[in-house]
Amino acid sequence: MKHIIPYIAIILLATVIIYSNAEKERTRITERCQDTFSDAIRTEKKLLIKQFCMQYRQENSPNSLSVEDKKDWYDQNYLIATSPSRHQLDSLFRDGAHKINRNISTAIGYTFNGKNYFSGDESCRKSVIPVQECVYRKDTISTTDIVLQAYIHIPFYVPLQNTYTYAVVLMASVALAVCFLYTRRRKKNMTGIPLQELPETGNVTPVIPRKVQTEKWMKLTDGYQWNPQNHMIEHAGKTVILRGEALRFFQKFIVDKHFFLSYSEICRLYHLKEETNGAKDRAYHSIKQLKDNVAELGIEIKSIRGKGYKLLFLHRNRQII
Repeated sequence: MKHIIPYIAIILLATVIIYSNAEKERTRITERCQDTFSDAIRTEKKLLIKQFCMQYRQENSPNSLSVEDKKDWYDQNYLIATSPSRHQLDSLFRDGAHKINRNISTAIGYTFNGKNYFSGDESCRKSVIPVQECVYRKDTISTTDIVLQAYIHIPFYVPLQNTYTYAVVLMASVALAVCFLYTRRRKKNMTGIPLQELPETGNVTPVIPRKVQTEKWMKLTDGYQWNPQNHMIEHAGKTVILRGEALRFFQKFIVDKHFFLSYSEICRLYHLKEETNGAKDRAYHSIKQLKDNVAELGIEIKSIRGKGYKLLFLHRNRQII
């Protein structure tokens, strides 16, 4: 049995490296498809909405939503009314995804007025990955929200089709061949040696028990605590758990001592060298999701024009009872 251990170790190591790289490649493809969906939304507007006129006064509005938010909602309402299947958006998203990889399958969906639409086959809905969700609002009533969704299906072999995977397979093959030749030569040299002359190995590696780390809370500011293990924010007895993009952005906010997140940092978060409209659109929807999650704790996110976003703790002077 001992002679096969090196082979198992090489195969396991190569498998772990290939799997880890495939997951990174899958994440990279997913993030590029998010940018593609944002680009498709903007392109669809330019193609189908030639002119838009409205009169708006913020002081007369019954809610705090900006004029940009309401205009976006009316744009989507018009596009759904003129094309319930959103064929143009579906085609633009599919064409953009195929530029990333021809084997990617795409679909779009939306929820509006109690209606759920999905452009793909319903039988395949469980196998697709939701890559982007854009929420459009004209007021604070959630039933009037328009929610656009983008879905993709990445075949298992697509993340494996890269030079890195081929290089790992080649190196693993060479290592297995060297191991095989070494074992064969060693057996040949040991032929004729009495069994009692072979050294016995009785070393046993001691097992060191792993220490269990207890939950720790980190103070953000007066009255606010953060649990990095369980991704929880606590304030005045209330607790909110963050997930997904909201968690990702919140972790970036609290790294800065002023709780500020710049557009350049957001671009680095998306592995981009320079600011793009697609990155700003993705950040806008992710920030909106985070803002909705933490609103009940008295936390707001303020947009700093041309610079980025700032996290504000409105109830920071309250003490936890």
